[in-house]
Amino acid sequence: MKPFALHSVLRYRRQLEDAARQELHRALQAEARLLETLARVQTDLAELYAGLDRDRAEGTTADRLVLFAHRISLVREQEQRRLKDVARQRQQVEQKRQVLVKASTDRRILEKLRDQQNTNYRQYLDRKETEMLDEIAVLSHERRQVGQ
Repeated sequence: MKPFALHSVLRYRRQLEDAARQELHRALQAEARLLETLARVQTDLAELYAGLDRDRAEGTTADRLVLFAHRISLVREQEQRRLKDVARQRQQVEQKRQVLVKASTDRRILEKLRDQQNTNYRQYLDRKETEMLDEIAVLSHERRQVGQ
């Protein structure tokens, strides 16, 4: 009555957990890159507004103001695209995190099952050993009784 060996199943579950951890790491790295790009775009936008304010204060041509307005609208659109990309990536990160949590939970459940199975098997072996020792004791006692 040796229990089913869970070593290969546990190894597979660990591999799944490691793969999920790596996917989460990649997703977090991609999110960091997107946030960095977004920060650059926001910095560019702030610099454009500062330049526009400076040109207005110093006096400038209408053509230059129109160019600033066009450039600002383009950078704003770019900022909106980056914000959407970041939001999409954050959803992916959350999905990867949930996959990792599930894989980790599955592995821990299997480890508990393995531990419980091993404990039950040890108890079974102890009971069998006790039965064998009792049988030996009974046989030994019977021999002594027959010998006297």
